[in-house]
Amino acid sequence: MKAGLIGLVQSGKTTIFNALTKLEMDVKGYTQDKIESHTGVVKVPDERVDYLNSVYKPKKLSYAELVFVDIGCKKREDGHSEFDLQAIKELDMLAVVVRAFKSAQVIHPLGSVDPLRDINNLLSEFILEDLVLVEKRIEKIEAELKRNKKENIKELEYLKTFKDSLENEIPISAIEFDEEMNKLFRGFQFLSQKPVIAVFNLGESDTDTADISLAQDKLNKSGIMHIKFCGKLEMEISRLSDEDRDIFLEELNIKEPALNLFIKSAYKLLNRVEFFTVGPDEVKAWEIPAGITAKEAAGKIHSDIARGFIRAEVLAYKDFVESGNSYVTARSKGLVRLEGKEYKVKDGDMIEFRFNV
Repeated sequence: MKAGLIGLVQSGKTTIFNALTKLEMDVKGYTQDKIESHTGVVKVPDERVDYLNSVYKPKKLSYAELVFVDIGCKKREDGHSEFDLQAIKELDMLAVVVRAFKSAQVIHPLGSVDPLRDINNLLSEFILEDLVLVEKRIEKIEAELKRNKKENIKELEYLKTFKDSLENEIPISAIEFDEEMNKLFRGFQFLSQKPVIAVFNLGESDTDTADISLAQDKLNKSGIMHIKFCGKLEMEISRLSDEDRDIFLEELNIKEPALNLFIKSAYKLLNRVEFFTVGPDEVKAWEIPAGITAKEAAGKIHSDIARGFIRAEVLAYKDFVESGNSYVTARSKGLVRLEGKEYKVKDGDMIEFRFNV
């Protein structure tokens, strides 16, 4: 799963990137004119994986992974933001960082801290970027039609629909895509089509934090998920040892680190679950879209397993634990099931795939 952090300059986006990835990218990048993006990979914490590791003591332990991309941005002379669009390709979602912290040292480019205004600006930037892309494509196809190249007529019809929506400030995500549209526009990277979660970057105290209630209302009405934490504080916490971090979190009455909060929200936004493969060689968590079939899940491991799929032996993690960590006991209770290729994999399934190639 790949998540891009995107925001206006001086929003604290890179600070949050560092907090989530434990990297140490320069947080003063907002003073530079160049657009530069960064990537970090984190392991998805899962107590179930930790428990399975304690049971099997495998040679190798593999958690699911989440890739974060800190998307480069700079302010153009016309006042609009320019993003590193190349870095947005292949992202599953966008995390929109909204500045809510006050700081005399970090001057907001628009002169004041206003979360609602910034959210409106960012969402408008996404729509504007898509509108420019759509208009350029329409212009190219219309030029081809004048030369009697008519193979893209259907695409042109859809593009004009997109243009009408965007001009009325309606994101492409509001348009329901059918199979034909998905095929036609697979290579396009529409910003306003990406699933979005807003991250309010708070100050270290209430007095250092702007009012976010109006911005929250806006997001609620738009159906956009949002979370909040202090990026600067979370970056400091991420650099502590596990023991010191737990003490610090308790002292500050923070229920869970920002990474855990973000991952839970991202899994909910994208409707993702995990299944496990276990054994003495490796315990591994596999992150997949909810509702995919056993055969599709097998393909996540290797295409040959999907191609030669016979059956999936499935045991729910909860049933495994309640059976004393014993497959023999679970099988005697009828909890180990043989499922076919159309079985819908559930969160926490422990699966052994039977295949023949």
